[in-house]
Amino acid sequence: MPARGFVTSEGELIYFECWGEGGQSVVLGHGMGGSHAVWYQQVAHLAADYQVVTWDQRGFGRSTALTGDLGPVPAARDLKAILDHLDITQAHIVGQSMGGWSALGFALDHPDRVLSLILADTTAGLFTPRIRRVLDDYAKLIAASPPPEEWPLGFHPAVGTQLLTEDLAQAFLYTQLGTLTDPPDPETIIPLLMATDHTRRAAEVSAPTLFIVGENDPIFPPALIRSAADLIDDSRVAVVENTGHSPYFERPETWNDIVARFLQQSAS
Repeated sequence: MPARGFVTSEGELIYFECWGEGGQSVVLGHGMGGSHAVWYQQVAHLAADYQVVTWDQRGFGRSTALTGDLGPVPAARDLKAILDHLDITQAHIVGQSMGGWSALGFALDHPDRVLSLILADTTAGLFTPRIRRVLDDYAKLIAASPPPEEWPLGFHPAVGTQLLTEDLAQAFLYTQLGTLTDPPDPETIIPLLMATDHTRRAAEVSAPTLFIVGENDPIFPPALIRSAADLIDDSRVAVVENTGHSPYFERPETWNDIVARFLQQSAS
């Protein structure tokens, strides 16, 4: 049976699940549109060889937001609380979009506990003037967009539009996963992300680092990801063709293969 439950962290209850029996640990951190549940296609693939941990950031999924202290800084501390609770001394850390901020923050604060770092469709708190400009422009675009109740069936800005024609049911599933709880408003989270800047510490990253991004990601296009990757020595970038902001969900087989190869190389 998998371990699942809550760990108490700074007055919050942080939900986690742990699947798989052997091997090294892989921790999957979700983005703003998700929760632990969005990783079902990765857990099923990785649990045969790894201990796979999924978790919910404060206010997302089943985790509480009682204190009002949200965002990537406390999330990195919550991640440490989960690993301590599970007696995991080292792990491969994965962060998707918003989750990249806390993944990188954890890697910077606890380098001895990170076997490798995978930053998926995220600049993870690494900023250049261009990155700030692009993210500011996208935040304005989202603010001016119609509300979710007016979106077409299956549409979500975190999923590439190609999925609407390829597999409408899968696209619709993504939107449904996001309605199971009432997460913090993007207008609350985005300023916290923009205020959490890891740029000056980027050179401290010592773990093997992979940036993976969708070819047509409208939020973090590949060129932007490459500019962030340039700030971390010896990091690499992988682009998943014909996907948007969530290739782990849109092209899970391709994404999983890229990640599995990187994990194997990092362990050797």
